[in-house]
Amino acid sequence: MTILSAGISFEKNAEPLKWSDEELNKWFDSKDWCGGWGVTPDSSINKRALAIAYFKNPERWQKAFEYLKTTDLLSAPPGKTEIEGESLFASVAEYLPKNREEVRYESHEKYIDIQYVISGKELMGITSREKVVVDESYNKEKDITFYTFDGGVYRLATPACFFIFFPDDMHRPSISTGDTVFVKKVVIKVMID
Repeated sequence: MTILSAGISFEKNAEPLKWSDEELNKWFDSKDWCGGWGVTPDSSINKRALAIAYFKNPERWQKAFEYLKTTDLLSAPPGKTEIEGESLFASVAEYLPKNREEVRYESHEKYIDIQYVISGKELMGITSREKVVVDESYNKEKDITFYTFDGGVYRLATPACFFIFFPDDMHRPSISTGDTVFVKKVVIKVMID
């Protein structure tokens, strides 16, 4: 299977680990991988990790972005929607973001998160694994580990951008910006092969 991106054809068995930074940036900047969804990927996304995961299972990633592109997310009810069984599903939630001290960093081992704030705004804390201390060990059933750390980079999550978190991306979602703004968010869970 050949995948066209930015005028370059990539084979399904492409090896992004071997790509130059220029090739990687050209692929990422084309946004062909997100199927024409008009929302901007946040600059925090690990481009190489994305390319590696994408080319392991492009069909699954295409289904994820097709869901985001074609679903009326503003009208989507809270809860879980299976897109491809347990391999790919969406979870919609509505909530008031919390104060920073009420939210811990987290990571996942089984799934990659695509997080998109449909309406409202929140802060998203991001840091690396070596900076955090395990606070609550891995829960296999919920696919989550919690960490203690108060630093990191905090990015504004709005309907203008989306985030992707891999197992090595410690993230601290759902933090209040200081305003009392109700948030509606979808998290797409993409199983790691």
